[in-house]
Amino acid sequence: MNSIILSPVGTSIFTKGKFPSEINQFSNYKNLEDIPSDRRGIISSYIQEVHDLMLSSSLEDVKKRSAELNGIIHYYNDNLHNAQKDIHYLLPSDTYIGKSACEIIKCFLDKYIGSVCVLEIKDLQTYDCDRFQYALSDVVSQIMIIKRGLLPEQKFIFNLTGGFKSILCFLQSLGMFYADETVYVFEYSKDLMRIPALPVKLVPYDYLKEYIVVFRRLYNNLSVAEEEYDKIPESLILKLYGEPTLSAYGKIVWDNFRKDLYSEKLLDSISPKVKYSEIFLKSTKDLGKDRYYNLNMRIDEVSCFMELKSKPNPASLDLKKLATPKGISTHEFDAWADKDAKRVFCHYDQDILVLDTLLEGLH
Repeated sequence: MNSIILSPVGTSIFTKGKFPSEINQFSNYKNLEDIPSDRRGIISSYIQEVHDLMLSSSLEDVKKRSAELNGIIHYYNDNLHNAQKDIHYLLPSDTYIGKSACEIIKCFLDKYIGSVCVLEIKDLQTYDCDRFQYALSDVVSQIMIIKRGLLPEQKFIFNLTGGFKSILCFLQSLGMFYADETVYVFEYSKDLMRIPALPVKLVPYDYLKEYIVVFRRLYNNLSVAEEEYDKIPESLILKLYGEPTLSAYGKIVWDNFRKDLYSEKLLDSISPKVKYSEIFLKSTKDLGKDRYYNLNMRIDEVSCFMELKSKPNPASLDLKKLATPKGISTHEFDAWADKDAKRVFCHYDQDILVLDTLLEGLH
């Protein structure tokens, strides 16, 4: 596997040559059932017609029909057999016609590529601005996950030849921070334009450190009172149904600084349900940057465990009861698992988890 390729998907596959006016008329409808019953047959028949046409067409005809596939095929110099070891992610709109277009493109790519995945982002559409902003925030989260999972030899490519304009503008900005390369094929060009990763870096604002607990809680989907975030720029905070979360740009800003901030020192607990003992504070002095980063990540995870109803306990945390108590400690969780693996020993004081000390795990 050499590359991970992300391609936003639009509806160009349906709008070449003659096509039913219903394709544009109902392009923002989320489900087939939402479309008037006397129009569903026309749309369904046309989608099936395009599906059959695409799977029987030559590569040249496919490139003319689909902007997304035009970019992908150009990327491989018209030889899709070179794509067998790559992973492709398709990003459609959250609409019936958009998802139908994506399914046809996936069926075509499945003939050549071993791994083709669809990123399903709720409310990724253009008829509701607030929901669209929330969907963009989810797009950033998914791209962060993909980026962090890259192997050293893999590259992350954004193919922005297709897709709808709103998402393309956003992904162009996002590509500056997360893509190793961005590629395009303009409509009347036969050449692939390649834009390498740009040497850009965000400059941290003072309020990032001033409001670090707020950013950490929002990033981890923990509740925050309005008076705690009302001085943070509105571009970084999104409110949907009255609940705050980091906006798409808020996640980008936070993600670019988080590793540096988490690597400096042991950060304060983000939850009133997680407390540090004096012994724990002493046991965490003079750690390396990577150890502080891991430990602060575990503090976030154990805070989520203590506050969220779902009680998330990922393998990276592994919070569990000790078979035999160690002094006052009745529970333990991972601090880090590599090399000199350490665990945090802790105990409950009513509904508060007190972190007692950082030590090697019991064997």
